[in-house]
Amino acid sequence: KLDDFDVRQLYECNWIVVNCSTPANFFHVLRRQILLPFRKPLIIFTPKSLLRHPEARSSFDDMLPGTHFLRVIPDSGPAAQNPEEVKRVLFCTGKVYYDLTRERKARQMEADVAITRVEQLSPFPFDLLQREAQKYPAAELVWCQEEHKNQGYYDYVKPRLRTTINRAKPVWYAGREPAAAPATGNKKTHLTELQRLLDTAFNLDAFKDLA
Repeated sequence: KLDDFDVRQLYECNWIVVNCSTPANFFHVLRRQILLPFRKPLIIFTPKSLLRHPEARSSFDDMLPGTHFLRVIPDSGPAAQNPEEVKRVLFCTGKVYYDLTRERKARQMEADVAITRVEQLSPFPFDLLQREAQKYPAAELVWCQEEHKNQGYYDYVKPRLRTTINRAKPVWYAGREPAAAPATGNKKTHLTELQRLLDTAFNLDAFKDLA
């Protein structure tokens, strides 16, 4: 079943762009596409690597009647239980979510940093992200992506996210620097860049001098 807002927003866009991080959401977005009376092109950016990722799994309960596609998946851990104390919210989409959660656990920062997944990029989920930003009033907002700065979603997401919060605070970036090529071609360099991304995402002083 589609809610009224979901249907209206889908009709106002020429296409639907998603990057699913769970099997259940992948199932639901395909099912939703079939149920739409007037179908629009569906673009799925989900990488094949998630098919064998040990953490990318869903319960069958998430695909039973009464469940649906989630445009945004909020944090459900310790950070969400005490949102006033959260220092940073990481917004991301797709596979990088699993790198972020693994690093957060290793640094024991589950209560300090919330991670919100944007599963549908277009039409942009303004309503749900506004709710997420308001939930963590004292937190910095950071967009994280595995792609290079000039090749991922940052330039698309940043102005929309700032519109969502009425430009009340900056939207910082944690990811690779701009580059001409989509990949380094060197595994060691790739892993070094990934670690730099994670260090920036979880260093609570990373943007202190830029504010």
